[in-house]
Parts: sequence; structure tokens; C-alpha cells
Amino acid sequence: MLMNSVSAVNLQKKTMMMCAAVPQIMASRFWMLATSPMNPTLQQKEIFTMVEEKQKAFVDSISDINLQIMSSQSVLLNKWMSSYQRFMLGHYHAFNSFENDIDEETIKILDKGISPYAATVKVNQKRLNR
Repeated sequence: MLMNSVSAVNLQKKTMMMCAAVPQIMASRFWMLATSPMNPTLQQKEIFTMVEEKQKAFVDSISDINLQIMSSQSVLLNKWMSSYQRFMLGHYHAFNSFENDIDEETIKILDKGISPYAATVKVNQKRLNR
């Protein structure tokens, strides 16, 4: 897999940021909920906020993934057709880099899927860690 590509590096950065930030965000939320038992409005607002942001991130993620899948299929089809034409003209190694093309498009799909969640985590990190 092309783990040194720009898309792969961005995916790794987003994943690592989320791995570090999510436990802190959850701890902040639990602390807020535990220390405000006399303020049910604040508790309810925070719970509704959590549910809404998860739903929005999920819908955005699915939408972005579907759009990227369609785009990636088009890109891969064009690359495959180009490789096939080269193969038919006698370039017998025309498909050698096709695995890398598939890997790169897969990374793009994964990146699109995680991006809405990473954006939500950044917003929560700023809001809860004032």
C-alpha cells in the first residue's frame, strides 16, 4: 500500500488526532454531566448535542463516501482502459501499477469517510477544552 502518499498521511494524521482527542472529549463531557446534577437543562442540551453531531457526521460521512466511490470508480476505469490499451500495444507491464492506483483510491474513500468525524472532534475539542 502507498502509505507515504499525501492522502495516506492526511488519513493517518486525522486518525491519530481523533485517537488522542476523543478520550479527552468524553472525559470532559462526563465531568460536565456528573458535576451538574442540579442543572438538568445543561445535561439534556449536552446529550442532545452529542446525538445530533453523531447523526450529522454519519450522514455526511456516508454521503462523502458515496461521492468518492463514484469518483474513484471513474478514475480506476480510465486508468484500467489506458493500461489495457498499452497492454494491447505490447507493453506487457502496463498493469503493474494498477494495485497502487486501487490502494490510492481506497485511501481517498477512507479519508472521505473519516473527515466528518474528525471535523466534529475538532469542534468539540475547542468547545469543551476552553
